Amino acid sequence: MAALQLFILCVGLNMVLSSSQQIITTLPGFDGDLPFKLETGYIGVGQNDDVQLFYYFIESERSPEDDPLVLWLTGGPGCSGFSGLVFEIGPLSFDYEKSKVNLPKFLLNPYSWTKVANVIFLDAPVGTGFSYANTWQGYIMNDTLSAAQNYYFLRKWLIAHPSFLANPLYIGGDSYSGIIVPMIVQHVSDGIDVGHRPRMNLKGYLLGNPLTDSTENQNSVPHFAYLNALISHEIYEFHNYVYSYIWANDKTVQSAIGVREGTVKYWVRCNQSLSYTKDVSSSLAYHRNLIKKGYQVLIYSGDVDMKVPYVATEAWIKSLSLTIETGWQPWFVEGQVAGYWYRYKEKNNYHLTFATVKARINHFP
Repeated sequence: MAALQLFILCVGLNMVLSSSQQIITTLPGFDGDLPFKLETGYIGVGQNDDVQLFYYFIESERSPEDDPLVLWLTGGPGCSGFSGLVFEIGPLSFDYEKSKVNLPKFLLNPYSWTKVANVIFLDAPVGTGFSYANTWQGYIMNDTLSAAQNYYFLRKWLIAHPSFLANPLYIGGDSYSGIIVPMIVQHVSDGIDVGHRPRMNLKGYLLGNPLTDSTENQNSVPHFAYLNALISHEIYEFHNYVYSYIWANDKTVQSAIGVREGTVKYWVRCNQSLSYTKDVSSSLAYHRNLIKKGYQVLIYSGDVDMKVPYVATEAWIKSLSLTIETGWQPWFVEGQVAGYWYRYKEKNNYHLTFATVKARINHFP
């Protein structure tokens, strides 16, 4: 019966499940079996599934059946979901003490979000990471099309993984994803309203150092520079990212995670050569519209990021004219102040929390 229902659902959506998945139990650079469930795969989107989007999916280490499902997008546009997996919220980090130039090593991240959530790390838009298109036309991309394809990806992913349909769904990302994520959330919300299948259990969204309004952001940079001393991150960025290039371009690694041979000549963490048009200069209108829906929203900003300064983020949040529920106060990690936060609330149970993270840069690239 379940198979028949899935078939009917696919026909009703006019979707062919052009996808492939595999479970990864070991990874080059990690000793022994992985202590979490990792799945990688491709899902076809666009006309005739011309675009093949690559993803990493990690089940929650606590309770996959009950914990939230998070779709995570890294910024750029053009930065691989692998960045989110190893440099931000995923269960692995590079072990810089034990790594060698030709043999990067991993260690476990004790603060991984996968301790409490199921997370999909997506290589999007096409041309990012291991995602590719079968024709050159498939690489021509803009904000509007990218958001639509990500929504289409999520629908097809849930059809292929029906056991996660009931999980609370959150959509998140950082940096340039501040433009794309609210657009995807709007697609999902509209789809729920008109009865698109599968019906998603959307509860909210979250954004880190989000580019939201290009003009507001640009105008805030001099202000932020005035408030803070400038620091150099060239050496830091080289040591933080170099192993990702070595690891992801190793043919043994690509075979281990199921990358289709010949589809990507050379993996780059952030692809700066995409044929991509930024046709949405501000996602603020999406935020305003989504206030009506009663979602739970988290916006956080590293307080030393000058490219997407926290003062710009704070300014556009204040422009929403929300009602303050909780005032500015510190939050702590192991007894140390890790940042500050405040919270807004509206009558329809919409909540927006804004938090700063001390001495943190979340911007990609």
